[in-house]
Amino acid sequence: MSSKPAKSLPRRVPTVRSYSIVAGLSLFGLIAILFSIVVVQLGSGVSAYLAGESMWSRGQVEAVRNLDLYAQTGNPEQLEQALYWYKIPMGDFSARREMESPDMDYQLVREGFLQGQNHPDDILRMVILFKLFKDLPYFRESIAAWRATDAPLLELGKLMQQLNAAWQRDKTSSNNVLELHQRLKGIDNDLSAQAMEFRLSMSKASRALGVILSVASIVFFILLIGLAAFLVLRLTRVIRASERNFRMTFEHAPVGIVRVDNKGLILEANDAMCDLLGYSREDLQSLYYNELIFIDDISVGREQRIALERGNIENTSLEQRLRRADGSLVWTKIAMSRLATSADERQQFIGILEDVSDAHHLAEKLNYQAGHDDLTGLINRRSFENYLEEALHLAHSEDFVHALCFIDLDRFKVVNDTVGHFVGDELLRQVADQLSRHLRKGDLLARIGGDEFGLILNCCEPDAAVKIAEKLRSALIENPFIWEDHNFNIGCSVGLVPITARSVNTAELIKAADAACNVAKEQGRNRVLMLAEEDTELATRRQQTEWLAKLRNAIEADTLFLDAQRIVCNEEHGFIRYEVFVRLLGDRGEAIPPGAFLPAAERFGFSASIDRWVIEHVCHQLASYPEHLEALEACHINLSGHSFEDTEFVNFVIETLTKYCINGEKLCFEIDEQDAVRNLADIKRFMATLRTWGCSFALDNVGKGLSSFSYLKELPVDFLKLD
Repeated sequence: MSSKPAKSLPRRVPTVRSYSIVAGLSLFGLIAILFSIVVVQLGSGVSAYLAGESMWSRGQVEAVRNLDLYAQTGNPEQLEQALYWYKIPMGDFSARREMESPDMDYQLVREGFLQGQNHPDDILRMVILFKLFKDLPYFRESIAAWRATDAPLLELGKLMQQLNAAWQRDKTSSNNVLELHQRLKGIDNDLSAQAMEFRLSMSKASRALGVILSVASIVFFILLIGLAAFLVLRLTRVIRASERNFRMTFEHAPVGIVRVDNKGLILEANDAMCDLLGYSREDLQSLYYNELIFIDDISVGREQRIALERGNIENTSLEQRLRRADGSLVWTKIAMSRLATSADERQQFIGILEDVSDAHHLAEKLNYQAGHDDLTGLINRRSFENYLEEALHLAHSEDFVHALCFIDLDRFKVVNDTVGHFVGDELLRQVADQLSRHLRKGDLLARIGGDEFGLILNCCEPDAAVKIAEKLRSALIENPFIWEDHNFNIGCSVGLVPITARSVNTAELIKAADAACNVAKEQGRNRVLMLAEEDTELATRRQQTEWLAKLRNAIEADTLFLDAQRIVCNEEHGFIRYEVFVRLLGDRGEAIPPGAFLPAAERFGFSASIDRWVIEHVCHQLASYPEHLEALEACHINLSGHSFEDTEFVNFVIETLTKYCINGEKLCFEIDEQDAVRNLADIKRFMATLRTWGCSFALDNVGKGLSSFSYLKELPVDFLKLD
């Protein structure tokens, strides 16, 4: 069969010329549309400047008018209106100054034009028009007129300040008002003249731009017509050349190409196909295609192949393993198509085959990496949860009992902080190996977090699970981690929960195991703790977790509120002092006391967010009632110890005082004695900083848990509240 001349593949020729013409006209139309868009955008940019000038003029006129009224009456509302209208031309002023800068910041330009009440959709057009045409005639004159308004505009701002200062000192007179009125009139005349000059120049620029664009459009479309004709001719020649070279392409294509008849006999194959399968052309063209398919892949794509043979579809693609001449397998991606044939010819098909073995191997590798931890080689959290789902299914269907463990290394951070993360990674690898060596066959270990491991003990009663967990904990303690001259004793806290037919779902199991692990840490670390779903400790922790979610929602929905308790002095005086307390609004509108939700906030470190909320709302309320603020001696605010762990907390307090213009003397911060001793250095710095702002401090619950009060010498407190 190899001695027969190569047979040309049938082709459809009537559409070659039509495809060329359509391609050329499509390109012609696209370019024409783009040019039209440019013309429209430039025209819109000029219109935007004219509209902006109208708003600029209105702002200037209204600012002058209201300032003139303010000069005569001293009415603050007139000054406020003058400032409002003055910001419009000043916004355009700042936008132009930024556009003239060599390092223009578009965001600043946008903010300036928005202040000038230009439409947001016009800003980009205005910037482009300024950058492209600022040095051309008419546009240059328009910008010069715009620039000439800078001095009188700034002079108007100075005059506004001077007039405000005069009224503040009550030193205005009829002579002053007359003088200011004359200055205002002069400034108004200068601004109006330059605005008129800008409007006239921009109108001329608009007409000139219209003429230029019209001429450019004519020239452009003539060039496009010529280009379209050239492309049509060129595309036609290229397609004809491709038809002549099809045979050469078939023979020398870098992918395998094969032609088969309706029985699957290989009629023709190119060199790449022979190289792909390791056959000579003569041997390959004596085989049926099905003889090459790996037996396990015979059924792959069977329905598509039948549909292709019956003419229901014109082409299909699939991936199969083919057997090479030496018996090895190669993954191939195959695209099969029907060939048009005359009535007296058998139906034929052409297939294009590409070697995708590397892609399959890479996919297998990526699939492995997606389910495993790169550092330790253990399965990762996603795979672990899938296995946990299977274990729970067996517990429900077969009444098996398993155990879920969460293992958290106790002093891992010390290693990272002391000798670096590289050594910490080595520690994690050693821990994974150490734990794996002490597990039973069938148990599953995973790395589920930074220094957290998960473990499923297969078919393991609770008592046996505790013994295995103790064995793992002891193994880590008895084998310290050594790196150069450093010796680290790494312990672990282990939380255990049984997986039984009563277990609800994997999410609840994970929550329970995580809670058990955290309780083990809170009870002193380096211990094993098993909690069942009915345990009181677990129920308490779940309840606190629910409170934490409610608190987060409360801050977002602003359903917290403040109560105040007055602090009364034995001696009467005219000032007010009280302490504020945070409350939570329940679902039915009832007030929930802090004792219900603050323990959860403290346990999970959310109390710092509540402190910020309280300070923000206290300052807002005080600023809203200036007469009350004047009579107030001090408002006491309780602070949590977690707030002092946040290095930005003191900056937040200062920013809030500044934001609401609150004198620091109006606030007294109360700090619990135990928090003060535990965070002595941080609290000293906090007090020292805020004392410079006038804040005072009270120490709460004094004497509750200490026998010595020597620490009081370290803290500059103003008040003691005895427990």
